[in-house]
Amino acid sequence: MIKQFLKLSILGLSNYLVIFLSSDIDIEQLVKDFEKVNIYITKSNVVYFIICSIVPIVTLLLIQFFKPFIEMYLTHYLKYNFYFLINLLSLSTVYMVFRIYGYSRFYLLMYLISSTLFLNLADKYFR
Repeated sequence: MIKQFLKLSILGLSNYLVIFLSSDIDIEQLVKDFEKVNIYITKSNVVYFIICSIVPIVTLLLIQFFKPFIEMYLTHYLKYNFYFLINLLSLSTVYMVFRIYGYSRFYLLMYLISSTLFLNLADKYFR
């Protein structure tokens, strides 16, 4: 449980850094979608927190879903690639569904690399 909370916290914090450091981030479409269901959010930090909470949750759910593949094949081969693809899939899915535009591609790439390394190290040391 602590391991999952640590993963959730670090992935969420690093995703928040991607959004916060991106100068041209556009969350207007997500705010409009919330307003359609009578949820009015006036502060952008709340929207950032929602996005940064959902990305690591989707990442951890995908890792749990694909866990049999990790155990059978990826234990010795391409584990870094697997975590990279899981992070890319979860990040791109959430950003596309929420229609988040204007993020910095450099910070996004840094997020993907750092989260891949973190998940691999966490998997190695928290067994």
